[in-house]
Amino acid sequence: MKNGNLFKSLFLINFSTSLGFGIADAFFSTYLFSLGGRGILLGLPLLLFSLSKILFGPVMGACVDRFGPRAAVTLSLTLYLLVSLGYLFSSDLALITLLRLVQGVACAMFRPVMLSLVGAASGTRGEGRAAGTFDISFYLAIGVGPLLGGVLHDRWGFYGIFSCLALLCLLALTVALRGIPRLCGTAIPAGKQTVRAALPAALEAARHRPMRGLLVFIFGRGCGISLLAGFLPILLNARLGLNGTQTGLVLASSTLVITSLLRPVGRLSDRLPRKSLVLLGGVSVSLLYFLIPVAQGFHQVLMLGGGIGLCSVLSQPASTALLLEQGERHGTGLAVGIFNTSLNLGFVAGPLLGGWLQDRFGLTAVFYAAGWIGLAAVGLFAASNAAREKKSCIGSPC
Repeated sequence: MKNGNLFKSLFLINFSTSLGFGIADAFFSTYLFSLGGRGILLGLPLLLFSLSKILFGPVMGACVDRFGPRAAVTLSLTLYLLVSLGYLFSSDLALITLLRLVQGVACAMFRPVMLSLVGAASGTRGEGRAAGTFDISFYLAIGVGPLLGGVLHDRWGFYGIFSCLALLCLLALTVALRGIPRLCGTAIPAGKQTVRAALPAALEAARHRPMRGLLVFIFGRGCGISLLAGFLPILLNARLGLNGTQTGLVLASSTLVITSLLRPVGRLSDRLPRKSLVLLGGVSVSLLYFLIPVAQGFHQVLMLGGGIGLCSVLSQPASTALLLEQGERHGTGLAVGIFNTSLNLGFVAGPLLGGWLQDRFGLTAVFYAAGWIGLAAVGLFAASNAAREKKSCIGSPC
């Protein structure tokens, strides 16, 4: 790492916020239900959170590039803290719905600014190792979050959950103010980029072939993740008859494998062609999706869960490193912003498609669709990069 102290601060900030919202989000729908949320009042806060991340991703990413990482991370963490305090002291459904919208806006800014700072902390050709190590803070937090949230809920109810969230957000903001130097990162001069021009700049970046390939790939990955998360528990319980403990182990197996291998695979992505790792991981995961409906028994689906985690981690640091490379061309904040917008579109499109497929063709069709979507996304990623390499060879010996 070029700046080890900065990286440690970023790791702690990301772990704290991911843990806090991992605890709260696991019980958020239950909290809304306890307040009387039914029907649209139950679904609206969840929908607004997803839509705000999609709509504000490019704008918040442009804010990072325009005003600089330190200002952006302070603003996003301040919004997180205010949201957590709002959850703690208010039980009004209308206000909670608004807070959920603000949380989505803060989230749309948080990921771009954190990756901008990770890029600043990593050395030359060290983006893969840095990205892989940094993402451990996220996967570890979301793995521990629901378990810790359950303990807090049983002992102190929702007050304990939101108190913990507020304390973790306060910790993250304190670390950011102390651990991120004032001159860390540089804002783009006002004459070169403005927040008002975020949408045209995002459209221009999305038309660039390598960036377009990454956006298609991450959309397919988002669809696959959301389909697996939404429909695999149904298959495990209804078709295979697994108990709660077995289902939990299968669902956790992928995350455990990813968390344990992120750092070594990140090192690998700094030594091997990153595009090849993305292709290998994407194709392998998609093929494993096809095997889920034919799996028999606990041990087979457990092995498939671990295999999906193993194949997913091959593309994770490599795709993030490729994204940071694109950030050098388009601005890291803007590049990550539109990347996250594409990912969140996949998270929304996946369950909608899965619900329709289950009603029309049955549960098996959901996993086959996840596999075909993944293969199509990887194919378009490969085609985008192949077209760029062919274009770069014109007029030069290749």
